[in-house]
Amino acid sequence: MASMMEGPATQWFTQELDHFDAQETRTWSQRFFVNDTFFNGTGPIFFQIGGEGAISPGYVTSLEFVNYGMKSNALLVALEHRFFGQSHPFSTLATENLRYLSSEQALADAALFLESHIRKVYPNAGKVISFGGSYPGALSAWFRLKYPHITAGSVASSAPVEAVLDMTSYLDVVDHSLDTLGGPGCDKAVAAATQVVQGMLKTSSGQQQVQTMFNLCTVPSSPKDISNFMSSLMGSWMGTVQYNGQIPNSPTVRDLCATMTSGAQPIDAYLQIWNQFNRGSCVDIRYSEMVKQMQNINDFGENSVGIRSWVYMTCVEFGYFQSTDSQKQPFGDLVPVSFYTGLCTDVYGFKFQPRIKETNIHYGGKSPVGSNVLFVNGGIDPWHSLSVIEPIGDSITAILVPGGSHCENMSPAGPNSPAGMAQAQAETYRQIQGWLNEN
Repeated sequence: MASMMEGPATQWFTQELDHFDAQETRTWSQRFFVNDTFFNGTGPIFFQIGGEGAISPGYVTSLEFVNYGMKSNALLVALEHRFFGQSHPFSTLATENLRYLSSEQALADAALFLESHIRKVYPNAGKVISFGGSYPGALSAWFRLKYPHITAGSVASSAPVEAVLDMTSYLDVVDHSLDTLGGPGCDKAVAAATQVVQGMLKTSSGQQQVQTMFNLCTVPSSPKDISNFMSSLMGSWMGTVQYNGQIPNSPTVRDLCATMTSGAQPIDAYLQIWNQFNRGSCVDIRYSEMVKQMQNINDFGENSVGIRSWVYMTCVEFGYFQSTDSQKQPFGDLVPVSFYTGLCTDVYGFKFQPRIKETNIHYGGKSPVGSNVLFVNGGIDPWHSLSVIEPIGDSITAILVPGGSHCENMSPAGPNSPAGMAQAQAETYRQIQGWLNEN
């Protein structure tokens, strides 16, 4: 794997606050990294788009696209998303400041940065190819669709390009993944355990028993506290499916299912798995405390995910709310979509729904019109349900890796990778070369 002996320096670009209002002239400093180790002066620019968390030097030194760049003598560039990491248009995340946080502004940031800075510093560099995974994967696709004169092609990994209010498909895919990897007995055991928990939550004595069993800091008695607890309970399963096998020393789907089908009572096995993920002090499931944390206008998530900023984007543009409203999944029915829309109201004061229709009109949802976009998804990743998994014409292409998890193709394939991952990465590079060779 290619890497630099010393990490690239942090650099800053003076960015416009509002690209769509000529009367707004304020600017701010946006963080970026450049790796020119392989660049020969005329090679292409491989551009990694930042998303809902901080970027780091690893964005241009340790991802699979670095290997692509080494083969292509490319300049490797990563740009941090406004309002995340250390890229702060304002000193706080007050709701009135967040009006300048949108995918459209982020795409315009990328365009101005490339044209005004990178092209100036590297005037003989070749074509731009954009990359991204998850929300940045959607940004990568949209960047090609909206700025085709700036980027020659896009690799969009695990990219949820379809905005949806109630993302029931997330748990539907989790259900399918449990069946596929753990067998139908696993799914049934989870459903049986969930029903026991939900039954206990119907009475005050049962709620107290749940507090003791699951080591909760408070009794889950209010509807919102109950929903928050059930969201946490299924969250361990959701994260395991989404990143199956990618996180070192973490259980896989097969590991969790082996516990659920070991012969123990489903509720006992379920509790054993909960304790794997929640060791130590009691677990705080108070809805009011979650709201309080999200109302912290000083928490940019400088080294991790920026929760307040990201939830704002879901409340305004995307939805993506992973509810239990589908009857095809084993996690009960106590986390309705209203839990999430209520959160938008309680955290930001919003009395409106996310602008789902407008987002899909603007970008095209799962039926985009354009060219030179490659969508790469993993078969067990729940986010593939909002991505493009079949080719659209000849130049919007798609690869679905059976057994692949979320953004797994962005890291070099190894001995434990799904069988088709190395082939998918080779095909990705082949398509990149095709875009670079176009007249």
